[in-house]
Amino acid sequence: MNRIRLRDDLITAFNEAELAQLCSRFGLSYDALPGNGQRDKVAVLIGMLERRSRLRELIREIIAERPHLASEYDVYLSAKTTGEEEHLSWLDQIASGMGAPIDEPPTMKWKSDEPD
Repeated sequence: MNRIRLRDDLITAFNEAELAQLCSRFGLSYDALPGNGQRDKVAVLIGMLERRSRLRELIREIIAERPHLASEYDVYLSAKTTGEEEHLSWLDQIASGMGAPIDEPPTMKWKSDEPD
């Protein structure tokens, strides 16, 4: 999946009001996304949804709203999920308060010149 192309397609196909509606479908506020402009905000949106394993949902929403983009993304939707999108989703879960906190002590010890 070419994320730059996805970002550019979103910017071209949707105005800011439509992007705000798209964000709200995912429980996000477009205005609250970090970034100085539409390009930055859309890039953040794509990254957030990818980390939350919801990129396929975004693609489905885009195709539902803009069917002419289906030919670009049908290959991605038809590909078998390999779990690549899920490898960092646990970070978003912890940040949002979902999931169990990590109660283990750190396993790394900083090397210093001072004795223990």
